[in-house]
Amino acid sequence: MWPQPPSATSTLPDKQPDKPLIVGNKSSNKLGRVAAAAAMAKMGFSAQTTPFRPPPYFWFCRSCTQFYSFSSSTKVFCRLENKEPQRENDLFSNGAPNVNLLELKQRSNYSTFQNYQSDMHYGPRNDFPHQQWNKPFVRGEVERREWDDEEVLYGVLRTGDTAEEWGKATEECKQNKKLFAHRSNTYANLRTLPEEDIAEKANSRRRNIHEGEGNGISRQAKEYTGNVGKNGLFVSHNQMSFVQVGGEIVSTTKGAQPNGLKNNEYQSSITDKSNVFDKKEADAADKNSVSRDGVFESVSEKISPSEGTELQERLCKVYDKVLVVDSILEARRVVNMLTNEYKNLIHACDTEASGKVANIDVKDETPVNHGEIICFSIYSGPEADFGEGKACIWVDVLDGGGKDLLKEFAPFFEDPSIKKVWHNYSFDNHIIENYGLKVSGFYADTVHMARLWNSARRTEGGYSLEALTGDSKVMSDAKKGPGEEVIGKVSMKIIFGRKKLKKDGKEGKLITIPPVEELQRVERKLWISYSALDSISTLKLYQSLEKKLMKTPWSIDGKYKGSMFDNYQTYLRPFGELLVKLETEGMLVDRSYLAEIEKVAKAEQQVAADRFRKWASKYCPDAKYMNVGSDTQLRQLFFGGVQNRKDSNEFLPVEKEFKVPNVDNIIEEGKKNPTKFRKIILRKPDGVNVETDKYTASGWPSMSGDALKSLAGKVSADFDFLDEENDEELAENVIEKSFEDNEAPKNIEVDTSAYGTAYSAFGGGQAGMEACHAIAALCEVCSIDSLISNFILPLQGNHISGKNGRIHCSLNINTETGRLSARRPNLQNQPALEKDRYKIRQAFIAAPGNSLIVADYGQLELRILAHLANCKSMLDAFKAGGDFHSRTAMNMYPHIREAVDRKDVLLEWHPQPGEDKSPVPLLKDAFASERRKAKMLNFSIAYGKTTVGLARDWKVTQKEAQETVDRWYSDRKEVLSWQEERKKQAHNYQLVYTLLGRARHFPSLKNASRAHKNHIERAAINTPVQGSAADVAMCAMLQISKNARLKELGWRLLLQVHDEVILEGPTESGEEAKAIVVDCMSKPFDGVNFLRVDLSVDAKCAQNWYSAK
Repeated sequence: MWPQPPSATSTLPDKQPDKPLIVGNKSSNKLGRVAAAAAMAKMGFSAQTTPFRPPPYFWFCRSCTQFYSFSSSTKVFCRLENKEPQRENDLFSNGAPNVNLLELKQRSNYSTFQNYQSDMHYGPRNDFPHQQWNKPFVRGEVERREWDDEEVLYGVLRTGDTAEEWGKATEECKQNKKLFAHRSNTYANLRTLPEEDIAEKANSRRRNIHEGEGNGISRQAKEYTGNVGKNGLFVSHNQMSFVQVGGEIVSTTKGAQPNGLKNNEYQSSITDKSNVFDKKEADAADKNSVSRDGVFESVSEKISPSEGTELQERLCKVYDKVLVVDSILEARRVVNMLTNEYKNLIHACDTEASGKVANIDVKDETPVNHGEIICFSIYSGPEADFGEGKACIWVDVLDGGGKDLLKEFAPFFEDPSIKKVWHNYSFDNHIIENYGLKVSGFYADTVHMARLWNSARRTEGGYSLEALTGDSKVMSDAKKGPGEEVIGKVSMKIIFGRKKLKKDGKEGKLITIPPVEELQRVERKLWISYSALDSISTLKLYQSLEKKLMKTPWSIDGKYKGSMFDNYQTYLRPFGELLVKLETEGMLVDRSYLAEIEKVAKAEQQVAADRFRKWASKYCPDAKYMNVGSDTQLRQLFFGGVQNRKDSNEFLPVEKEFKVPNVDNIIEEGKKNPTKFRKIILRKPDGVNVETDKYTASGWPSMSGDALKSLAGKVSADFDFLDEENDEELAENVIEKSFEDNEAPKNIEVDTSAYGTAYSAFGGGQAGMEACHAIAALCEVCSIDSLISNFILPLQGNHISGKNGRIHCSLNINTETGRLSARRPNLQNQPALEKDRYKIRQAFIAAPGNSLIVADYGQLELRILAHLANCKSMLDAFKAGGDFHSRTAMNMYPHIREAVDRKDVLLEWHPQPGEDKSPVPLLKDAFASERRKAKMLNFSIAYGKTTVGLARDWKVTQKEAQETVDRWYSDRKEVLSWQEERKKQAHNYQLVYTLLGRARHFPSLKNASRAHKNHIERAAINTPVQGSAADVAMCAMLQISKNARLKELGWRLLLQVHDEVILEGPTESGEEAKAIVVDCMSKPFDGVNFLRVDLSVDAKCAQNWYSAK
């Protein structure tokens, strides 16, 4: 074992500078800081006066002959365990020399080593035994530093360097008294120069270590720069890391202007006499300055000592009101009081389940069958007294009795007559039910109440418990006892946040939070106060929101119905509880089917990619090896040499070199063995000038799916998502027929208008058609990739499914219109049926012996619009039935009506037995273009779309689009009048209402810009339509869930997808259940339909979701 490492300061001379010390650091890159430390040592400055300290030791793992550093930000890793560090530069960083190995294990993100004591050894950095190995290092950078009376040597050992190569670099450094470290472009110099010293060859990281009176300049810096000097001028073109005594320090980042040492602007400096130039437009929340006059740090998510102390004192007052329950006997005593003496009170409940103990990632994992409780609290209000005046109980599940202790509270949680309020009930319910308890007695979710009271808080702080209870306007109606202070929920970062140590040992700006089990055990009193405050805040919030909703009148169609709290109790409360039941049920997924279509999809994606590469290689040979998923490489191939749209001084190179995987194991010239990567050169074909109107935000041509489809044209449809073909035969039946060997079919007259802009760019004719078909294959690559990454792979993850193989997504009422949203995963985001190429919905199946019922409203939002506007034309069309969009086209275009009157076309056709073809063409076929515009208008006008957007969609002038819109309104004047009324209502009252009286607020309308006002006016038109459709779907689901016969038959709701609901139940009763579901949905308002139009419902019963569509 190597000797104990020396202290951090033992190698540095203890000499104070003659001039005031000035140091600074903005660079997060370690190399600059170590270079600065080396120069400081050479200049005779004491290490105690600078934040730059050389890492005094490193760690060595005998298992994989690898070196590691230790710090709070470093991920320890072992090559044998296939683990990787957080980032390469973290391989070595600063830390305490006497580190406890157990602490190392706890603070590491990986704990794969079986025996730390035998596998890990440490030694001083100066004793780095690099000569003991003559093989390449596996990963990362290792530095070697030496200093004496003559020179400073600084080098970097890059991945792949051998000890022999390292020795050559070191020898070169000694000879020249300067070092360009091998492959690192690191420049170090300690010579005294009367003139400028420029790191001319540096391309990336630059460091000048300068002692003389001259100038040290990193002229072309693009990444990190580290300048260290005793005097003179130092210029960096980007981020600076400098140690300076006198002179000037200049940063040219984003055209910076002089700003001195202002407290409210970004300063990466510690100065005494220097002039500092830095970012003029710096964020005021990102200050990092130190001067002789004081310390100025970042105010981002940070608390001052006084604030933290005051808050902790206030939290300690909360502790005095909390009864800690950590034994079975105590649990039985308080449960008896909860279920008897205080049964009629309203109780707020909250669980804590996060961190390692909880075994759940709340952002990605479903809480159903995932997660463990470490503690929970129940607050019953000031009327309750569980002993010594304590009204809140806090239960220690982590160390006080675990699952057995929690189960003692089953009589309380499972009693439906005990009223319980929650904030985000869904999560707490699932976490508790993971222990086998069934939560009942749901009385309110303050998230839903807050959304009902104010739908616009998404831009005013949000709906978190912290945001709501910290808002005095929200909490103004909360009950308070004599002298009682309402303390809102407080962020964990504010209470328990700790500043993360930087590599130089100083506190950084980043705030970290210890694991919650550590907080509960180590900072117990403060943690109990914090977690108990959640339930206390929840009850206070409920009380305030209840009063606010009760003071808000509720009416439907002008008829007074009570208060908005009545609205909540009638609709949102039972609906919120129903959504939690749907999440618990989940949907069964056939993973074997998903694995099967994954193979098919990847194979077809490869076929399409190879097809594109084969075509591209005719123009650029190296394109055979390109990555077709790289926008950068595609842009180079199609647009090499193009000028940037935003910056006329920037151009793409005509040709560019790229590194790609060496899949063919090609041995490059001068190499003995094939390397992992090989170099290719891509260039735009000569004589080709591809035009596009789609650009990225940075000004370069876009390579998005829409941009590629514009290049390919309508032939993209041949390669888009299809569901009419057999998956296994698709490549041959569709792709090969459209594009055999990358050639368009010959001897066939082709309508060139079907081809995109690539047709003319590649010279038209055969070459132009081949280009469009090849780019269509590229579109197919992107389309398949979207299906794989967004649907096929995520649905196979264990993090979103329970133990029974069912997927449990989270359903939320968190849109301003009231529409449901889904996440983890978003089951509402299924591919359109006509684009569901691999029939992904087929993976959602019923359990053995069961079937699925899928019921969908027909044109629900258009029917809502007809009702709200009382539009005679639309009401008559729905009453007549048939194809609504064809009827719209007939009423818009006189020539179509004449054709219908002459019976040249049929509006619709219902075949009789034995008939397989209509006697004359159908309107939707004969006038497909007009019907398409009519359909788009039907939905666009309902959503408030403008003629500008329609003109862009139709590729016509705005005047032509306006003429078409006028034709639509000419037969639907009531709709135009209704829309104008909604705009006026929004301007006058800053809100509009849905069918059931829910309000959407527009608080920013008064001070909005013209563009924002237009956006709000469109929302004012859309919200009553879309929000009312959400009302109808909600009422239908409540009707279905309450239906006694469906319960008796064993049918239960699983999911709502916009206007569609899915149920599962016994196959034998499928037809009867389907009829009941249709009846519930067609009469959703307590068994009636008070709308002026019928609600059309289509329902099917099948074994999987796809077949039931």
